[in-house]
Amino acid sequence: MLIRWLRTSLVPLGLLSLLLPAVGRAQVQAPAPTTILFVGNSFLHARYEPAFSYNAATITIEKVGKQKIGPWGGIPAIFKQFTEQAGLRYDVHFECINGEALKAHYDSARAIIGQPRWHTVVLQEHSMWPLPAHRTGRPDVFRDYATRLEQAVHQANPAAKLYFYQTWARADQTYQPNKAYSGLPIDSMTLDLHRGYYGAARQNGHFAGVAPAGDAWLRAMQAGVALRNPYAPETGKVNLWGEDQYHPSQWGAYLNACVLFAEITGYDPRRLGHGELAAGALGISAAEAVSLQRVAAEQVLAARPAAFKHTTPGPKNTKLKVKAKAARPAH
Repeated sequence: MLIRWLRTSLVPLGLLSLLLPAVGRAQVQAPAPTTILFVGNSFLHARYEPAFSYNAATITIEKVGKQKIGPWGGIPAIFKQFTEQAGLRYDVHFECINGEALKAHYDSARAIIGQPRWHTVVLQEHSMWPLPAHRTGRPDVFRDYATRLEQAVHQANPAAKLYFYQTWARADQTYQPNKAYSGLPIDSMTLDLHRGYYGAARQNGHFAGVAPAGDAWLRAMQAGVALRNPYAPETGKVNLWGEDQYHPSQWGAYLNACVLFAEITGYDPRRLGHGELAAGALGISAAEAVSLQRVAAEQVLAARPAAFKHTTPGPKNTKLKVKAKAARPAH
């Protein structure tokens, strides 16, 4: 009787002991992170503190040649913080050449950009080049080198997703005399940047999308969240521009990161809410953070009404989508 019990009980236990480690390993193994590369200039690292060096240790800087690099965190590092709070796994890399256009990245950093390890690549052009030529832009060169970089990325990894990071209207080019947009409303430069980036994406046909940060800046101004003219400040509104009136302030950097996060991950930034951690570290109040999250969500929905994979259904979201669609600029 005892021998029979041992045979029937211990053998299954032995099999169970063999299975348990395998089950444990399956539970421990997490999916590989999405490896993302941001390509651009100081419009990504934001130039000014506290955004400039924020969270810098959490991202990897891809050094180009013998360039001197700083403790660059900026918008890629804010994006990284958002992904961690949302429970998303992203390995964030940043390739930066200050003051330069995509042509310089193609000429000097193509060996970095054209690597098969990138699952997602974000391209940011010089702040003026997507504009019409009569506004000092170089749109043909922008489209040419954006396409060359897209081809380099897809030759290395055909499954990689590419996004444009649409920049914003510059106050120094609008409100100062003898500049490209002097005497025109801030909307004018925004619209030209919108047309430049969306037109390039449409012409190329191989971009996954455009992160409409510049359009979100205008939406924030129209909604009364942000200043329209930093040279004539108004109380109760944030200034999206930094002290030079063209790089982003911490509020501008935060809004940009919200837009990039929403467009690339499909996660509604409004879900980050009052307790979002980057805002506090950047000196942004909870109320300001929520307003900027909302503006980013509305702008991304304006361009793509089905953008969010995990948006909580309800009357509030439906209302936002209708409002965003009505405000959608022409591509």
